[in-house]
Amino acid sequence: MLVGLKILIIIAIMGGLIAYMGDKLGTKVGKRRMSLFGLRPKHTSIIVTIVTGLLVAAATVGVLTFTSQSVRTALFGMDQLRADMNRLNAEVSAKNEELSKGQALLEANKKELSERLTEIETIRKEVETSRVELEEARVARDATEADLVNMQASYNEVSKKLADLEATRAKMEDHIAELQSTQERLQNGIIHLREGTILFQVDQLLAQAVVRNGLNESDATDAVNNIVNDTNQLVLRRLGLENQGERVVYVDRQNTEIAIQKIVDAKTPMVLQVTAAGNIIAGEPAIATIHVYPQQFIYKSGDLIYSAVIDGGFNAQGTMIQFLKQVNEHGRERGVIPDSLTGDIGTIPGEELFSAIRRVSTMQGKVHVEAIADGDTYASGPVHIKLRITEVPSVGVLSNSN
Repeated sequence: MLVGLKILIIIAIMGGLIAYMGDKLGTKVGKRRMSLFGLRPKHTSIIVTIVTGLLVAAATVGVLTFTSQSVRTALFGMDQLRADMNRLNAEVSAKNEELSKGQALLEANKKELSERLTEIETIRKEVETSRVELEEARVARDATEADLVNMQASYNEVSKKLADLEATRAKMEDHIAELQSTQERLQNGIIHLREGTILFQVDQLLAQAVVRNGLNESDATDAVNNIVNDTNQLVLRRLGLENQGERVVYVDRQNTEIAIQKIVDAKTPMVLQVTAAGNIIAGEPAIATIHVYPQQFIYKSGDLIYSAVIDGGFNAQGTMIQFLKQVNEHGRERGVIPDSLTGDIGTIPGEELFSAIRRVSTMQGKVHVEAIADGDTYASGPVHIKLRITEVPSVGVLSNSN
């Protein structure tokens, strides 16, 4: 609307100026009774008026062409604009056709999935029926064997029946094995149809980085884009496409903006984590989520994380596992970020854990167990743990402590 108003104002000003100048010029020509090309003064005045009108139109169009892109487009670029519109319409039609084909393929896959499920249900019923028949055959065989003890005179007939029953059982077992094999193949086909090859599970940590505080919006945006690009390269490596530079990881724009704002507002270093928003399947876009946490100092090397008094003896394995769960809970309460997939906050060497379980299992009475931080630990983790085990004297018992 502002462009149209601007054009009207220019037309009014230019028309008024040139009309005024033409009027003045015509007046002078009339008063002086000037003559052009040997014409009479009256005809000369008419020619001046016509030329003035032409100047009004030409100047108006010239000024509008110089000041307005829209006017230049209307005068000189209309053919190109019409060609661009035709090309865009053709592209839209092609995309609509591709979308229709994709929807048709999806419907076909749904139909195939339904047929596979129906086949599996039919096979399951056949398997169940065959199992019942096999059980009945076994019962009949057992009854026949019991009758064999009491009916020596009918030995040949009973032997024939047993042979027939054994053949029936073998045939049924072969049939059941064949049906189970078919069921397994169909289930594998459905799993592949539904899920494909899962590269990463939902909530699995894909990438992690620590970002310093005090960044402006531009630097924070670069930090977020860098970790997303690193995640994209990780997924491409798993697909064997690291040299092709494709974009396969996508993060919701609102999630990205929130993460950037948290980094800009942060007073301490922040931990950036990228996790899978759902199962990441080969051949499909990888949807990811960005999480931002404060990077705090949690434990220094040698700090006591958790201690407890437990019972030694044969139940050492279950007791130690319960102890480690409590260590995990205390670490989470202190601010250590747990693994997004397992929920664990730390690690302990397997050999050390098995050694501790064996030692506790050989001790009688109460045992004091301490979990010690093996190295400085920040919120991003993980917490490296070492265990300290001492036998509690029988004269006193230590209580649980943090």
